[in-house]
Amino acid sequence: MKCSQCQQVDTKVIESRDVAEGEAIRRRRACVKCNYRFTTYERLERPQLVVIKNNGVRELFNRDKLL
Repeated sequence: MKCSQCQQVDTKVIESRDVAEGEAIRRRRACVKCNYRFTTYERLERPQLVVIKNNGVRELFNRDKLL
């Protein structure tokens, strides 16, 4: 994670908490170089599955179509 003040790549995590009913993690970080403190939120990103049909057309996966 880059520091937004000095662009240093090294930061350390000071505190971590679950937020949004366990859907995200809030982390307090501190830059190793300039000691600037900032907050980051980490959320799970679910990939969207894409189906490529025989004719080359792409469309989002639809579980109902499969059933």
